[in-house]
Amino acid sequence: MIGSEGIVECLTQENVDMIFTVAAENIYPLLQSCLKNGLSVINSKLELSAAFMALTYSRLKKKPSVLIVTGGPGIIGSLSPIAEARLEGDPMIVFSTLPPNDGKKTHMHQLINEEDQTNILVPITKEQFKIKKLCDIPKVISEAFGKCREKKPGPVYIELVPEILLEEGSMPKYEHRETIAPKPSTDEVIKVCELILKSRFPVIIAGRGVYLAEAREELLKLAQILDAPLTTTIMAKGLVPKNFRLYAGVAAGRSGDITAEKILEKSDLVIAIGNRFSEMGTGRYSLRFSGKLVHINISEEDIGRVFKPDIAIVSDAREFLTMLLKELEKKKIKNEGKNVELVKEFWSKEEEELKKLYGSLKEGPIKSWEVIQTLNQVIEEDAIVVGDVGAHRIETFIMPLYAPQTYIATTSYVSMGLAVPGAVAASIIYPEKQVFGIVGDGGFLMTGFEISTAVQYNAKPIIIVFNDSSYKVLRIYEHVRYHSDTKELYKLPETDFAKIAEGLGAKGIRVFERSQLYQSFKEAVEWRKGPVVVDVKIDPETIPVPFQRLYSSKRIEEI
Repeated sequence: MIGSEGIVECLTQENVDMIFTVAAENIYPLLQSCLKNGLSVINSKLELSAAFMALTYSRLKKKPSVLIVTGGPGIIGSLSPIAEARLEGDPMIVFSTLPPNDGKKTHMHQLINEEDQTNILVPITKEQFKIKKLCDIPKVISEAFGKCREKKPGPVYIELVPEILLEEGSMPKYEHRETIAPKPSTDEVIKVCELILKSRFPVIIAGRGVYLAEAREELLKLAQILDAPLTTTIMAKGLVPKNFRLYAGVAAGRSGDITAEKILEKSDLVIAIGNRFSEMGTGRYSLRFSGKLVHINISEEDIGRVFKPDIAIVSDAREFLTMLLKELEKKKIKNEGKNVELVKEFWSKEEEELKKLYGSLKEGPIKSWEVIQTLNQVIEEDAIVVGDVGAHRIETFIMPLYAPQTYIATTSYVSMGLAVPGAVAASIIYPEKQVFGIVGDGGFLMTGFEISTAVQYNAKPIIIVFNDSSYKVLRIYEHVRYHSDTKELYKLPETDFAKIAEGLGAKGIRVFERSQLYQSFKEAVEWRKGPVVVDVKIDPETIPVPFQRLYSSKRIEEI
């Protein structure tokens, strides 16, 4: 076989079914082999978007995605989502090419030295490999898939000499590489047990690491045994079922649920599993608790960067929870079940508080939280929501979602441009589901032309554009940090995104009045002929509700 077919055979051994790319000359043979062997090839319009699509695939399918881009501008144009995958634990296999190996040094896309391209990828990938010989293909690909899955998942980079794609020869047999999840020691688990037995009011914070470890049932069992209120991080929204009575909301300081904030303030022991305590994930470090902290994470580099734990354990979430549950069973803990009522009481108070916040400033243009409230009336329980970076996404922090890993967002690398390509990819992967992209006008102007990719592949995402002709969240941060208001840096031109959508072959809907919101969203979800862009004119002056609490202001000028 030729090299490109050998690579595809290895990918097939790893159950790869979909490739994300922007077609280019040097990678043509590999893409052709993918198509020939039945893999879906999603040909995006921009490498940045293709990488965001691969990131979304990885999160939805909980397995490595594959990105294939050409060398030079292709791989360099993909860097931001790759870096996001590295920080947030998303397994990806990234293929790119070196220039042709003919002795010349002035090829298109070539940097000065051969290693320059690889060196750019070093800080943002777990490992980097080169394939220069046909016989190395199975070993390198097997090693790459193993590396991208083991411990904290992440992206792995494979650089190809383009000549091997057409080189004929035989290859060694492919050997699948198993990975072993790190476990805690028995002594570590016993120490956590001792802290729990001394605690009067333990509280759990569960991060996306619990979902990745497939430890949802163990997590819920622990909360029930301890009668411990259970909170999640922003990125773990949906981890806890709607009917779980100890669920205390999203723990993101003053940017999350009021219930979670108050519960954590009351706790004397916080058990944090599979989270990072990132800046955005803690409400810009407004998360507070006064008790002891046990922090469990699969990656040592993510422990102790914000809060110094009393006990730090490097472990897979499921391995830790399984061992802890066994140890707790020996202790025969009996709880009184009184915290269910306490959590219920806090939720009731939060509802009253939110009514005041949501009920204020109803005059004038549509407020961003009104869009989310209306979306809640038409969204299905297993719908996928992809949130871009911006003020609109902050409204989604406390949006109720209860299906696991249906909320795709970022709280660490925070790179704009995710929502539209991510929603397109999600709709391609799950054509039967509702998929919503929540995006600001700034994010849409970056990668919104991927609507044409949705049209091309018959995907049906609903893109909701929060159109306030500005980078609103940037303006908020400017007021907070610099006490200034620089229009030249945050203002955007008036844009009709519905017309752009129609020009790309999608359905476009414009909304100017709050009385139009529900009917427009109903029309969007009932339209199943292709993608829909709902362009909602938003009040540019009001602050998202979670940030109203964080900054004690309702309008930007008050900050």
